[in-house]
Amino acid sequence: MKSLLVSLSLSSLLAGFAVAAQNNISIEYLPAKDKEERSAQQLIANSGVNAILTGLSDAHFAFNQTLTIQYGAEDGPMYDPEAHTVYMPYSFVAESLQYFRDNDYQEKFGKEPQLGAIDTILHTLLHEAGHAFVADQNIPVLGKEEDAVDNFATLMMINYVEGGDDAAISAADMFAFESDNRPDYYDFGEYIDEHSFDLQRYFSTLCLVYGSDPEKHQNLLEEVEKDYLSERKDFCIDNFDQLDQSWHQYLSSKKPENAK
Repeated sequence: MKSLLVSLSLSSLLAGFAVAAQNNISIEYLPAKDKEERSAQQLIANSGVNAILTGLSDAHFAFNQTLTIQYGAEDGPMYDPEAHTVYMPYSFVAESLQYFRDNDYQEKFGKEPQLGAIDTILHTLLHEAGHAFVADQNIPVLGKEEDAVDNFATLMMINYVEGGDDAAISAADMFAFESDNRPDYYDFGEYIDEHSFDLQRYFSTLCLVYGSDPEKHQNLLEEVEKDYLSERKDFCIDNFDQLDQSWHQYLSSKKPENAK
């Protein structure tokens, strides 16, 4: 997804640097502690994900209170509602890149590992921004919020980012890589965790991508057993239409105070 790569000033790598987009989202970089963190910091700054995130927010989900994105935190990725801040560790960026390298992404899918990692970062930022938007707007969530903001992130990429469907597939692949890296069993705590299992998140993301354009992505669900494939394809089309319409209806009718 080369369209995500843009050239940004190296001054954005300076410690404590912050960029505000119309008082909607503020970007902060904490100092990198070592070579790996400096590489992760530079990948983020050169990727264009911050410009895409702030552009999407300004156009589609503006906040009443400025949201801070802080790179270099120890914990995360996560949204802290008390600080109204999304924390993104440099280690998550480095680990994402390593997953795509270890799984021979270039050889298997013809896509550079760096681009797969960037797609994952964008999806993760939109996921956490989805949590922030739910809190900022006091949006009622009927079900698991984690699933709701997964859908939010995927729909934003599909509908408003050039090549966003391809980027969402890469983000889904990251869920699959993480699932493959786990034992064949789940710990008890994972069954009561707020997140769906990684493999469920993988297929849920692919389902939305397929449903958005079944003709273009006709082979996307080939991992599904043939006995269920036709039924799941129909479900994915209906699921995309329902979720897309629901988010569109809300975003069109609800105008935050600083929306343009």
